[in-house]
Amino acid sequence: MPKEITVVKESGEKELYDPKKVLHALKRTGLSEKDSKNIIAELESKLHDGIKTKKIYAMLYDLIDNTKPNLSYRYNLKRALFQMGPEGYGFETFMARLLQVRGYKTKTRQIVQGKCVNHEIDVIATKGSKTYMIECKFHNQPGLRCRIQTVLYVYSRFLDLQEGAKQGYCEQFTKPLLATNTKFSEDVLAYAQCMGIPLLGWRYPIKNSLEEMIDSTGCYPVTVLDMSNDTIRKLIAREIVTVADIPESPQELATLAGIPLQTAKQLIEKAEYAR
Repeated sequence: MPKEITVVKESGEKELYDPKKVLHALKRTGLSEKDSKNIIAELESKLHDGIKTKKIYAMLYDLIDNTKPNLSYRYNLKRALFQMGPEGYGFETFMARLLQVRGYKTKTRQIVQGKCVNHEIDVIATKGSKTYMIECKFHNQPGLRCRIQTVLYVYSRFLDLQEGAKQGYCEQFTKPLLATNTKFSEDVLAYAQCMGIPLLGWRYPIKNSLEEMIDSTGCYPVTVLDMSNDTIRKLIAREIVTVADIPESPQELATLAGIPLQTAKQLIEKAEYAR
């Protein structure tokens, strides 16, 4: 392989291939150092200048699946989160499930009266004396970042709810929280830090990011399992959004989700790796 390979990101941006990024992704899956090095060596033998990151992702997934099929679902996490759309409903429900595993009591899609107007809150999460109003910003395409307009919108809603709480219209929220399945723009990070707004997204915050929270709790989205888009839509419509939500009985899953019995059997078998 030439010393420098230019790769094309899904946003169209170009950058140099960085084996450290690949190694980081492989470490997340739990692969041994030896397996990781072997996979990187095989990958690099197939790279060419101008290759798309989407192609690299697919090649890596196949290599992991051939080496350690029981770990491939962990590498598939980023893509799996994108597949929870195209609307944000599935991601909202998933975030509620994830927070429940962390000890929060949650409610989704609640209409709450502020001082001036009513607000639909994606997730309300309570733990101890703290209650968060959570805005879930879902993106169904890689390369998109959460922009400044979103965090400004979240904070303005929070202020209206604070005033509403003073007048007895709604409960008192401790803080707003913005969650996304992608990354945040630099403006969002700066504003959130200035205003004390917690953020949760891909690789943020550094020591407790969305993917780290998922890995540490084992609360994986159902979309880490290989299935058709039609099956994904049916599962999410019935709020089967995590692997743990999948019933152990194939007949129960088939009836609940409206999918063929054989498909249900295959999903349950695959789910054993990620439970």
